[in-house]
Amino acid sequence: MFLLVCALGLVTVGHPVFAAEAQPETITIGVIPGGNPEKLREQGLALAKALQEKLQIPVNIYLSKNYIGLVEAMRTKKVDFAFFSSSTFVFAEQQAQAKVLLKTVWQEPFYYSTVIVPTNSKIRKLQDLKGKKIVFVDEKSSSGYLYPQVALQKLGIKNSDFKEAAFSGNHKESIQFLEAGKVDAAAVYSDDEKGKHSAWAQFAKDPKKYRIIWTSEPIPNDPFCVRQDFYDKYPKITHTLMFSLIEIFEENPTKQAYSEILGSRDLMPATSKQYDPVREMVKALKIELKP
Repeated sequence: MFLLVCALGLVTVGHPVFAAEAQPETITIGVIPGGNPEKLREQGLALAKALQEKLQIPVNIYLSKNYIGLVEAMRTKKVDFAFFSSSTFVFAEQQAQAKVLLKTVWQEPFYYSTVIVPTNSKIRKLQDLKGKKIVFVDEKSSSGYLYPQVALQKLGIKNSDFKEAAFSGNHKESIQFLEAGKVDAAAVYSDDEKGKHSAWAQFAKDPKKYRIIWTSEPIPNDPFCVRQDFYDKYPKITHTLMFSLIEIFEENPTKQAYSEILGSRDLMPATSKQYDPVREMVKALKIELKP
C-alpha cells in the first residue's frame, strides 16, 4: 500500500471555507487499483487537485493493494474517506465504522447478477443446471459467484450437483468459456435487467446467441464512504466534499476524466438501507473478510 500526496503548496485565498467549523490539516481518500492501475493513479492525482481547489484543504489519495487493506486503513484512521465494493462496505461498516455517502453509477444506480445460456439451450431455470457445466468468475465476485450462490442454495443446489463448476477469473473469460462450448451456462454481470449493457453484450461475438435464465435482485453500485468519527467531527466538510465530488464529475464534459474512480454515468447520494440485500447475501453465505 502506498500514498499519493497531491497538489503541494496549497495557498488559501481570503477567508477559510469552513471558518465556523474546525477543519483537518489534510483529507485522505482511499481507493483500490481497478482495471487500469496506472490510469487510476493519474486520475487520483487529478481528482485530489480538483477537490483541493474547491475545499482549500490539502487532499491525499491512498492506493491500497486490496479491499482488506483499505478497510484496515480506515479502521486505523489512515484514510478519512474510501471507495469500497458493495460487499466490502458491509465489513468496513462493521470493522471501521464506515458511513455510506454516495454511490458510483455506470449505467443504472444498481446492477444485476445473471445466469445465461445459449439461446438454443434446453436449460430454462436454475434447477435445470443440475448435472450441467457452469462457469463462475471467482469466489469473491458479487455478480459472478456470490449472488448466484445464494439463489442456488435456496433451491438446495450445491456446486457438487454440477457436472463441473469452473472459475474463469473474469467476466470476459466466462463469456469465452460459453462461446467455446466448454460450459452450458455462465454467471456474469448485467448493468440492466434485460442485458442491454452486460458482460455478453460487451464481450460476446454475437450477444443475441445468449439468453437469461435467472436475474438477481438489484445490487447497489460501489459506495463512497466516510469514517463515522470524521463525519461526527467535520459534518460540514464532509457534505461539502460530497457535493464537490458530484460537481467535479458533472463539470467534466465526457464524464471520463475520473471514470476509473467515479464511474462513467453519475455519482449520486446513497443510503445505508440500500445495501441491505448485500448484508443479507454476506450473512446467508457466512462470508468472512480474509486476506
